[in-house]
Amino acid sequence: MYPSAFATSDEKKPDPSTATTGPSSGADVEQGGLHIYDSLGDTAARQILQEWRDSLEGFITGLGTSPLFAEWAAWGVFFISLIIICFCSNWIAKLTIKMIFYRTLRKSGTLWGHALIENKVLTRLSHLVPVILLAIGLPMIVSDDTRGWILPFLDIYTLWIVMIVGYGIIDCVGTLYAHHKGAERTPIKGVLQAIKLILSLVIILFVLSVLFSKSPLYFISGIGAFMAIILLIFRDSLLGLVAGLQLTANDMVRVGDWIEIPGKGVDGDVIEVTLTTVRVSNWDRTIAMVPAYDLFQSTFVNWRGMSESGGRRIKRSINIDISTIKFATPEMLDSWKKIHLLDDYLKRKVQEIDDWNKEHAVSDSHDVNGRQQTNIGAFRAYVEAYLRNNSKIHQEGFTFLIRQLQPGPEGLPLEIYVFTNDNRWIQYEGIQSDIFDHLLAVISNFDLEVHESPSGSDVRNALDPALLEASKR
Repeated sequence: MYPSAFATSDEKKPDPSTATTGPSSGADVEQGGLHIYDSLGDTAARQILQEWRDSLEGFITGLGTSPLFAEWAAWGVFFISLIIICFCSNWIAKLTIKMIFYRTLRKSGTLWGHALIENKVLTRLSHLVPVILLAIGLPMIVSDDTRGWILPFLDIYTLWIVMIVGYGIIDCVGTLYAHHKGAERTPIKGVLQAIKLILSLVIILFVLSVLFSKSPLYFISGIGAFMAIILLIFRDSLLGLVAGLQLTANDMVRVGDWIEIPGKGVDGDVIEVTLTTVRVSNWDRTIAMVPAYDLFQSTFVNWRGMSESGGRRIKRSINIDISTIKFATPEMLDSWKKIHLLDDYLKRKVQEIDDWNKEHAVSDSHDVNGRQQTNIGAFRAYVEAYLRNNSKIHQEGFTFLIRQLQPGPEGLPLEIYVFTNDNRWIQYEGIQSDIFDHLLAVISNFDLEVHESPSGSDVRNALDPALLEASKR
């Protein structure tokens, strides 16, 4: 017997009593479900194919074969032809798109044309051609019952095509936006991912509608009952989604920003901002994946302001041995006057001190009477003059400060608080090193010493009996 899954001659001939008044269009909703290709069963194309099959069966029967063999042969020819046509149609559609549409878009030189080519939007759309042809040709090779089982899979495949085409269009928007002037300042990758997520949920909703023959509204109304479970299962994902959108909307993190998260081992440049994660390239070339929710919830440092300002701070101290701080002697003053950077300062300062002492009738019987120039003061003035004459230090618009901090066990800190005019890391470190190389080398000219904690050799030398005896003598 002829298998029931195949369309027989009786099934091919439409019953006048059940014939439709005309072909329907678009996607039908039967029993509340989504059915995309049901309307193709009554098209003129089906009638033409049916006439071709009848003619083919008649031709084979005319060769002296049995009617059953003629039906099998006609079915086989149509089945193989349909498969070949579907594959060829897909290939022809892609070739047409590449040879005509893509070539035209390349010649146009437009940015949106480049985006369509790069994201393969039209190529993905070509997958619809074989699906439509298969839906039209199905009535010729399968029964209506079997066709009813196959069409939902074609519907689902079509929904998948719609989804990937939608993804391509969204990616096109991202490509176009990437060439916008404000793209680096306000990345929208997280927003585009959110749109893709919404599109995926909508497609899943329609897939369920196809599988269960229910209206999409049926599933929407049932989501509320499972919302608590969804929130519990996807809590972290939802928090990350909201945090990612807030990071993007508030411009808290951009690609290229240098961020630092204390205690997390994250210190480097942001190389990607997605909907739920921020990817950071640390200075040791490791890659850190930071959840967007962690950035939004915890404290992190963004060095973008430093980069945009054009200045980078130097905040470092020289710890001076307090025992070497003293009043300046005439010999020391004469020696310092030979230093070009201190000449004007010393003339002005010495005159100021002399005038003050004369005005207050200060006795010169002891050094502590009145005001005196100190070596630490002269050194501080030299540091300021040296930095004022350094072309790599910002002189205006940024804090410029040389100050003493509170003395402690490690001596008297003389802090340098200035900004370089080159914020590149390697150049910045070079400028800073050059400054302190020079200052540490000249500090002895002011009879000052840098504080150093005793080391092992210092302790051994102090306990050496010979040295102890020599120190007693």
